[in-house]
Amino acid sequence: MKTSVSAWFIILLIFLTGSRPTLFAQDFIDLASFSYTTALNRTFEDTAEDNAIQEWNLNLDFPIVLSPKKALITGINAGSIQVGLYPSPEPITNLYTVSLRLGWNTTYSEKWSGTYVFIPKVTSDFTSGFSRGQQLGFIGLLTNRKSASLKYTYGLYTNTEEFGMLLVPLIGFYHRSKNTQWEYNFLLPAMADLNYRISESTSAGFRFDGLGSSFSIQNTGFPDHYVTRSSLDFFLYGEFKVTSNLFLRTKIGYAYARNYRVYSQEDKISLSLVGIFFGDDRNSLNVDPEDGFQAKARLIYRFDLRKR
Repeated sequence: MKTSVSAWFIILLIFLTGSRPTLFAQDFIDLASFSYTTALNRTFEDTAEDNAIQEWNLNLDFPIVLSPKKALITGINAGSIQVGLYPSPEPITNLYTVSLRLGWNTTYSEKWSGTYVFIPKVTSDFTSGFSRGQQLGFIGLLTNRKSASLKYTYGLYTNTEEFGMLLVPLIGFYHRSKNTQWEYNFLLPAMADLNYRISESTSAGFRFDGLGSSFSIQNTGFPDHYVTRSSLDFFLYGEFKVTSNLFLRTKIGYAYARNYRVYSQEDKISLSLVGIFFGDDRNSLNVDPEDGFQAKARLIYRFDLRKR
């Protein structure tokens, strides 16, 4: 597979600086990915109504190494969710996300580094274009490097959600076993990934994703409202090397405590802290989809930093 112009630019900068910044915890960086997720059971709680939940997501990353201790972080994400919001008369509502990432990574010492990223985004059904659903997120992370195979991370994620301010303290660690077959990458409560390398071209693992999101909507059933999406997603996966840079990850898993709840645009809260809602007297206006199994496929363009 031919390497893109942006990838060559990153590779050239890495060669010129002669060093890999601590932005890259693993021995690789995923420069692009495209994924599709579908729910395998499609009913609402206490009803026989059908609800086909489908998700698409495109992610592009453009890290630019400036020096052995500094790197710019840029990227873009676009996604869509098709979901029924019963009892809305519209059978399917399309929820869209477009977000940018702009930040930096800096190395303070042999043991400590920091990553700071601003995330402006628009999340809505796009019936009003970009005028609704504007949000601003920020993530700050401090990484303590114990060794080449062990790192601890401490940080905070904030976002101006449709319902109010969201704060999520983060704690994580990255560890790779001595034989390099096991790899653990945790950033709780947002995600956890356990990976076992079966061969040079195949691996298997377990993945957890826990962060939610919110969207502004103006459709026939809910003309001036917003949707909060929440789900604890657990997946078993297999990852397969298609070419030297292209990987396919297939997943089967279960969505627990899954909901897409609709609220009036005026219905806000004081603060959300790790899923605890302060000052919450909102009333959900729709019926939750049932928990259930889901399948996901993700195509990844990956650059191996060991081959620089």
